[in-house]
Amino acid sequence: MVNKNRITLALLWPKYGGNVTSVNDLVKVFDKERFLVIFIYLRGRSVKDNDLYQAGHEVIYLSNKDRLSTFNLSTIKKLTNILKKKKVDILHCHAHKATVYGAIAAKLAGTKIVLAHVHGLGRSRNIKRKIMNFFILKKIKKVICVAEGVRNDVLKYNRFLSEDKVAVLENSVDYSYFSDSAISKEEAKKMLGLSNDDFVFGIVGRLAPTKGISFLINAFVKVKERIPSAQLVILGQGPSEQELVQQISETPCRNSIHFLGHREHINKLFKGMDVFVLSSIAEGMPRAILEAMAAGVPCIATKVGGIPEIINCDDVGILVESANSESLANAMISLAELPDEKLRQIAERANERVRKYYSHKVIGEKLRKLYEEEYERFLLTK
Repeated sequence: MVNKNRITLALLWPKYGGNVTSVNDLVKVFDKERFLVIFIYLRGRSVKDNDLYQAGHEVIYLSNKDRLSTFNLSTIKKLTNILKKKKVDILHCHAHKATVYGAIAAKLAGTKIVLAHVHGLGRSRNIKRKIMNFFILKKIKKVICVAEGVRNDVLKYNRFLSEDKVAVLENSVDYSYFSDSAISKEEAKKMLGLSNDDFVFGIVGRLAPTKGISFLINAFVKVKERIPSAQLVILGQGPSEQELVQQISETPCRNSIHFLGHREHINKLFKGMDVFVLSSIAEGMPRAILEAMAAGVPCIATKVGGIPEIINCDDVGILVESANSESLANAMISLAELPDEKLRQIAERANERVRKYYSHKVIGEKLRKLYEEEYERFLLTK
């Protein structure tokens, strides 16, 4: 039997990333009689700007530095003292740097259950990271990956890890927030600056090379030749923006490609898209495609990372090879030429798949069970 005492759970992040969907959304609604949850960040400046703090949760920043080296002794000491003072039972570390700090501090503090969360591919491919993992991950009770594809990647590049030590906890979305948005397609297209007669392809995400947006732009040029009403909207910001703007300026359909930057009410803007396209060349398990599917938008995505686990058959979307503009264009044209009823059926099945497998409710329960199991295993070995 699991001890009925309260479990003190601390989530450790490299930095505060704003009010962005994450594991935080799952744990903050846990039963407070069973879980006391603390949110810790290696660096950050204003606790009052943190939405978790504003919601009444305990939030701790360890440093106000803009950057933090791999071994900042002062930060390790602060984290060690917090783990001791708060008597943390489970420390859940997100990303590599937080895992390094967490594993060291937990050893010094006597915290027995340390979990490491891996959010993407290629996190262990260079020799420095492999060496570090060899020592650090041995102190971890469980490595949690956001997709089976990520789990396979972790096992491939860290062969000392046993398979039973590496688990999968898929990313999740606030299903109702995206599914129940009360706005018509015409109104949503107007919010995008487009008309109801436009056939809108859209992408949402950070404008970075891994998103493969240059391939999407090349594909759209071919699509526009076949589908005159086609428009492409790009929502997001990032380091590749100027490079992409330059690429667009050199295309014959530059007036049909729209950079809209960061926008609020993304749940409503999804409703203005006829097809969502994710052109990534590397991914873990992207929330954007889960959000689009929950919003009832037919999706095209590349066969990378955990995406094939989400779009697991043609009934819920189309998969194409990554870094291949021609395949991307063909898929975009094929969906644009489908009858409305067929598009609607794909969207409905995709929506149901997210509700059934990727909602906060479903994944949150899976995470709670993982914590309980690790805690029970610890009690049995005391």
